[in-house]
Amino acid sequence: MSSIASLDIGTVRIGVAVSDPAHKVALGYGTVHVNRCADPCGEIARILEAEKITRVVVGWPLELDGSEGGAVRRTKQFLIQLRQRCPGLKIVPQDERLTSSAAENALQEMETRGSKKKEVVDTMAACLILQMYLDRMQRVRQQSDG
Repeated sequence: MSSIASLDIGTVRIGVAVSDPAHKVALGYGTVHVNRCADPCGEIARILEAEKITRVVVGWPLELDGSEGGAVRRTKQFLIQLRQRCPGLKIVPQDERLTSSAAENALQEMETRGSKKKEVVDTMAACLILQMYLDRMQRVRQQSDG
């Protein structure tokens, strides 16, 4: 069974996480810096190919009221490019409201500060997005087994 990846797509950084092969735990993979990378979409495609990823859970940045705003439009544009580079890739949206806030709160509790915090928050948000998905899939499997 191949791992599942998740992306927390932002305008400055894209957080990346991958699951263990058993799809139980989300693990931080790293961050792609949008402004420092000549081709951020290409870099994500290379990561997915190197890790043999066939399914990506993407943080869906809905507004707090559940509506789609500019962040969803930017995410959709990025995913159009990613699908062109990775044909056959299954993309699953996952509501990501408050995941960045939860990641920042966790980092504050661990006393992570400054630039190091900014480097880690997007990766941690991607982990939270992926873990929510993995937990939901585990509940679905348990319900179908029982």
